[in-house]
Amino acid sequence: MEKRAVKFGGTSLCDAAQMQKAAEIVRADPRRCAVVVSAPGKRMRDDEKITDVLLRMEKARTFAERNAIFKTVEARFDAMIKELSLPLDFSEEYRYIREEAFGDFLISRGEYFCAVIFAALLGFAFIDAGEVIFFKENGATDTEKTRKIFSERLEKTPYAVIPGFYGRTEAGGIRLFPRGGSDITGALAADALHASLYENFTDVSGFLLTDPHIIPHAATVPCLSYGELRKLSSMGAFVLHADAILPLCDKKIPVVIRNTNEPEGACTVIGERVSPHTVGGIVGGGGYTLFSVFRTGIGERIEELRAVLALFERYTKMIYSVPHAVDAVGILVKSEDIRKSKDMLIRALTDELAAEKVVARENIALLSVVGEGSAEKYSSLILHAMQERGAVPILLDSGADTLGMTVGFDEKYLEMLISDLYLYAEKDIFR
Repeated sequence: MEKRAVKFGGTSLCDAAQMQKAAEIVRADPRRCAVVVSAPGKRMRDDEKITDVLLRMEKARTFAERNAIFKTVEARFDAMIKELSLPLDFSEEYRYIREEAFGDFLISRGEYFCAVIFAALLGFAFIDAGEVIFFKENGATDTEKTRKIFSERLEKTPYAVIPGFYGRTEAGGIRLFPRGGSDITGALAADALHASLYENFTDVSGFLLTDPHIIPHAATVPCLSYGELRKLSSMGAFVLHADAILPLCDKKIPVVIRNTNEPEGACTVIGERVSPHTVGGIVGGGGYTLFSVFRTGIGERIEELRAVLALFERYTKMIYSVPHAVDAVGILVKSEDIRKSKDMLIRALTDELAAEKVVARENIALLSVVGEGSAEKYSSLILHAMQERGAVPILLDSGADTLGMTVGFDEKYLEMLISDLYLYAEKDIFR
């Protein structure tokens, strides 16, 4: 029988009613046999995600404060158990967590308890992620070991629920994926299961063409390639964790993003691109700073560029673009990453690299039109839209991956340009 791996996000499991809804989705198709769950998310705007509560507990200064915070977690899970009429009692595990749990183990318990509850609701087996997902000493996922042990376990367990977000280190401790890492767990499950499809259920109807806060009724993109999804996610359009694609590419396992509240509604299929030369998404964000470093010949030789990058490496964790000319090098960074060390960095560029001038230009936005073939097709439209709005391009980048065009400009134009480009892209996709 064809098998499918399924992942439910935190909003899909935020309370007993949503859990029932998710359970109905699983029961509707017997091919849905490996289910990965996140920790319960927000039930309302002012609510708190369980993982965020556990993070607060981890930072608490006293045991009394820890216990007071953990009562919120206990109340959420006990309410679910009661409303779902399940024969579960976590009292001993609660006691251990209150008194002895810290670090990644503590923060992972939201997924753990959610998976135990959901497994009991479905009548599926529970498989602890710490028994089937493994990390190397350097923090990377041990893909080969995980695939082997996870596959063997799923072969013996026809229907199972697995908590997302964590695995086990070589030393035997619990280690977390980055936030949003339950998507990666779902992809690892799909890989181990040799699934025909990885279904990711969340609170949106697929991947939207652009930010719904700017375009309230943004259309769903019908299909994306693996590369387009990673590009969009890296630019901040977060629906599926970018690294979740990696375990699926070799086996060409497609992903479908669906809405738990409208499971038969619009969705996005991610796989090998089936409609090239159309837009996969329009994504943008502000809060960037461009450092322009001027010195004769600084952009001419590799060793000079290496020295500039090495210096930036001391002060920031990520670089987003490196435009350069013969006598100038530009380094684009997130403003928040450099805010506390900006003055020190400028002094180091001047003193250590003998820069003749360093200019830090803030309040820059990046906007990307992503899609295979869209860079060539949309470059003139992007520049025309910028000209019409009076936005001056600070940088232009068609990307080494050829998956779109990225422009930088004063962030005050960001929402206007996204709105303008959305109209062009929507007509192109749905013509």
